[in-house]
Amino acid sequence: MDLKALKEKDIIEAALFLYDRPMSFSELAEIIQKDEGEVEKLIEKLRDEHLDHKNAYTIFDTEKGSVQLKLREEIAAHLHWPFIKRSEVPRYLLKVLSMISFKEYVLDEQVTPSKLQKIFGKSAKDNIEELKAMNLINITPKGKRSIINVTEEFLNLFKIPLEPEKTKKAIQAGLRGYALRQLQYD
Repeated sequence: MDLKALKEKDIIEAALFLYDRPMSFSELAEIIQKDEGEVEKLIEKLRDEHLDHKNAYTIFDTEKGSVQLKLREEIAAHLHWPFIKRSEVPRYLLKVLSMISFKEYVLDEQVTPSKLQKIFGKSAKDNIEELKAMNLINITPKGKRSIINVTEEFLNLFKIPLEPEKTKKAIQAGLRGYALRQLQYD
């Protein structure tokens, strides 16, 4: 296939598919070398095509001037979490996962549901259940309390090495990047 023959909207769709985060109109404009107004028109065409063809994915606005390709809710509900992209783990759960992995691997602390509840409040119990259902954490009874650990599926999902020392370094680097991105969004 001649890449130069691709339509600009196809290039935008491919970029949205490949990136695991929202993309701004300015980023997409840079890729196709057009202005943001043209990108906005092409995204609307893509949205229409996705609706007309009843595709598994849809393009949604994440914030003003940013969009993301995401699996339709009605389809995602029927798939198991190992098939879902990491960008589809809700942001509020990413915060909990970050805390669990940080305490487990960086601080070498045992994480308990009560510790998470002190940090995140009453919602921690529901968050723990969601993360367990996604197979991103394990809960192991230890005496009178339970210990929470991230799973190998979590490490694989976020492309974190499985060797303990490399895991620790990867989580430290990942959390640093995550924190910087949160500062941009907030």
